[in-house]
Amino acid sequence: MGSGSSYSYSGTSGGSQPYAETYGVVPEALNKDKKDPDIYDKAEGYFKNPTAVSLASAIDGNRVTFNNLSAHGKYTYVMDKNGNIIFGKRCNPNDISKRSPHPTLIGGKNPQVQCAGIIAMSKGKITNIDNMSGHFKPHHRSLNKVYDALHKLHESNPNIFSTRFQWRE
Repeated sequence: MGSGSSYSYSGTSGGSQPYAETYGVVPEALNKDKKDPDIYDKAEGYFKNPTAVSLASAIDGNRVTFNNLSAHGKYTYVMDKNGNIIFGKRCNPNDISKRSPHPTLIGGKNPQVQCAGIIAMSKGKITNIDNMSGHFKPHHRSLNKVYDALHKLHESNPNIFSTRFQWRE
């Protein structure tokens, strides 16, 4: 199941944050972002990624959609404080050559999440999810919250999951 099964985040130097109900952006990432006006505005904080969409609202029949097409590829995601899974592409509206980190899926000065990482989809089906976010560095146990939310989606529409998707026990 991606980095969640290794119990540490290896996308950047250092491991995950200690387990918590919510996570803020780690100081080293926040300090770097504050130096880039195309990612962080002193008055507003992080910009809001224009591609950000709720996973629940992206379900159309037996598939997950993105821009009215079957979702396909790797997307960043966060689980917000209310338990909503929000995903999107790394799209920086200020400069397309620049990155669009996980905090931009929520935006603002102090975005808080329960978990964050990468969600992979193929032909509108969820195939994999992990906790690989260098900005939030959520603890591997935070994935349990995401799996609980995905189980609820599975109960109402099992066809949005690939037959290869393996639930983490």
